Amino acid sequence: MMDSLTIFIIVVLIHCTLFFFDTFFKSCSHNPYLYFLENTGLQVEAFKVRWFTTAFNRFFQKCGFWRPKLLDCWFTLGIRCSLALLPVAMYIVIRTALNAWLTGIGTGGTSSLVLEPLVPGVNLPVSDIGYYLATLITCSIVHELGHAVAAVREDVHIDGTGLIVVLIVPFMCVHLNTQQYDSLPPKRQLRITCAGVWHNFVLTIAAMSVLILLPVLLYPFFDIGTGVTVRNIQQASPLLGPSGLQTGDKVLALNQCQVKDYDTWYQCIQSAVNHASPGYCVSSDLVKEHDESIAAEQLPGGAIECCSAKSSDHLCFEYLDKEENMPELPPHTCLPGRVVIESTDEICVTASDCSVGLHCLKPSLDNHTRLLYIKRANAKMVIFLGHPSEVYHTVRVSDFVPVYSIIPPAIPEVIMQMCKYLSVFSAGLAIINIIPCFYFDGQYIIQAICNILLAHKVKHKSVRNAIAVFITVCGTIFIFGNLLSITLFAIF
Repeated sequence: MMDSLTIFIIVVLIHCTLFFFDTFFKSCSHNPYLYFLENTGLQVEAFKVRWFTTAFNRFFQKCGFWRPKLLDCWFTLGIRCSLALLPVAMYIVIRTALNAWLTGIGTGGTSSLVLEPLVPGVNLPVSDIGYYLATLITCSIVHELGHAVAAVREDVHIDGTGLIVVLIVPFMCVHLNTQQYDSLPPKRQLRITCAGVWHNFVLTIAAMSVLILLPVLLYPFFDIGTGVTVRNIQQASPLLGPSGLQTGDKVLALNQCQVKDYDTWYQCIQSAVNHASPGYCVSSDLVKEHDESIAAEQLPGGAIECCSAKSSDHLCFEYLDKEENMPELPPHTCLPGRVVIESTDEICVTASDCSVGLHCLKPSLDNHTRLLYIKRANAKMVIFLGHPSEVYHTVRVSDFVPVYSIIPPAIPEVIMQMCKYLSVFSAGLAIINIIPCFYFDGQYIIQAICNILLAHKVKHKSVRNAIAVFITVCGTIFIFGNLLSITLFAIF
């Protein structure tokens, strides 16, 4: 898979190519190209592509006239919720900026509250770029749909809809008639300007609700609490292979630890890390039948090797004898690991843990190596010899187990990941847009608020607008100061 730098270079080259040909054809007055731009609404700029259309105007009109009273109540509620969010957003931005300035750069500390841009390959996995783009487009559409429908309700003409792609980041925008908007009373202006923030807030709540209720929503098709499903296995994983784990396997247990969900899966791996591999209670007949031991040799890590290099599926076991009896078996035996594990359900730490007639054989391993067996539904168990952390880091599992084999096991994870991205991005857009900052909704929201609150105290509208501009300048300083601090901290 390509890394983030490679993707960035490819995107830059594509934009440079588009800009070069756009400049070339325009300088030559190439009529077919100019006709193409005029009819499609495309506009190519340096590292930016714009698209403008009026195709959605009729749709916005229909939405704006659907249940007018309900929509009026909806956008009135949006004003109240957005204004309630304003002090919270201001606190987050100011707190984040101050922490970044005072501790982030000077001492290398980190803040518990962080407001930063999310970029694939920097602070997001490159593999999630599909979620990233889909989330940005969805959040932008929901945001601008709020503005458009609110504008229709307030009799403000919509000139058209635009899509702007900066490098690979898409943004939606709705072009409103500025004169009609400026002629509205401040409260009606708030209905339009707060609609985007309000819709992002609702989208955040909806995404979080789906995330919480997902087990209930998927219950007829997926089981939860009966095991975990293997979602992905890295190519370098030692568990990958014909006799290893397969994508879609249902894991029931790891050693004697029952796996019910992701939490118990992690706990079982953690238990395997913290405790040495147990012994197995086997009969003397099994040892005599399968023993292929050679002269025992002490290895540097403390383990004993009693198997030849040809016995790749065999493992050296140490015999733990009962002190009151004479040893019935040699101190070390070379046995096939799978045969030993599958032959018994009894494990032991000392010889006395085994039933009468059985003997405790413990794998001879160094302090960092464990013998694990992973039980699967409708498949042979997987035997793994190594450090348990390799299992955790190279195998991704899901709580959702498909009831029917035809159901793709990836569906819940895709929904969960999308909901996580939607909740984070939509909440971030709501916070950023409610803050008084140039080029964001907050610039117009604070102007309307000042005109409402200061109408009786400050008679001149120009003075009220000047106060709004001052507040917007302060908000812009905090926003871009915060971004600058994060950038400098990342560089240095």
